[in-house]
Amino acid sequence: MEDQHYNGDEWNKQIVKLLTLFGWTHNGDYDMDVKGSDGEKMGIDAIMQFDTPLKSMPQLAVVESKRYATTSFNKTLLQEWIMRLDKKLLNLRNSSPFYDTFPTAQECTLTDTGIIAIWFHDTDEYKRFIPTFKDILSQITIPTRTRKAGFNKIWVLDNLRLMKLFALQTAIRELSHRDNFRFLYSPRFCEDRPTERQSTLTIEYMFSDIVFAEQEIEEEGKRKELSYIFYFGDLNYNSFKMVKAAYSKTVNWDKRKEISKS
Repeated sequence: MEDQHYNGDEWNKQIVKLLTLFGWTHNGDYDMDVKGSDGEKMGIDAIMQFDTPLKSMPQLAVVESKRYATTSFNKTLLQEWIMRLDKKLLNLRNSSPFYDTFPTAQECTLTDTGIIAIWFHDTDEYKRFIPTFKDILSQITIPTRTRKAGFNKIWVLDNLRLMKLFALQTAIRELSHRDNFRFLYSPRFCEDRPTERQSTLTIEYMFSDIVFAEQEIEEEGKRKELSYIFYFGDLNYNSFKMVKAAYSKTVNWDKRKEISKS
């Protein structure tokens, strides 16, 4: 039992470290007890925030880290996690003790975003488990309530998504030029607002199989712009046609820009 708790704590720290590599900020400590608006204490694995072109203020996120075997995982367990996190988000929203503990949270959006990061440690079994996991996700029910009560967004990251993030970070780290590297958010992503460039990868972009980025570098005394396309989908002709169409329609094709593909 102690080993399981230790491994859980270590995984919590690892997921926070991964998110910070993408520009997120960790607030407070790990595995904290925080009072909600109902006066009850709640266990919080981590509080994080990140800039997003979708909001005028940083987005606040409550992160729950889970380390499980595929054989111990089922729909009831995930449903329980989601319902519990949904309740935590609602209770933190109007909690004075929460904002006293995390003053920077007052400069962020409402606490309406939760992330459940699950690492299935029996990785040899995980590939066979993926269809079952997707089926479980499709059966999860979301709490219903009035708009006045507020809605929450809960994202579930598992091995597949997490490995994509590890691969993306590795590709960025291996670039010969890393200065001025920015993720590109097109008007389609930003709800028809102007294109934005920022160092932070948003939670929405983490669930995309295509990530666009740009960078301005200097070579032989000349400035030039590089465009990066990070693609995690199927490797076939139709898929690459789709990538080209997505890039040209959301970013605008520009012959003056050199495109690097990863």
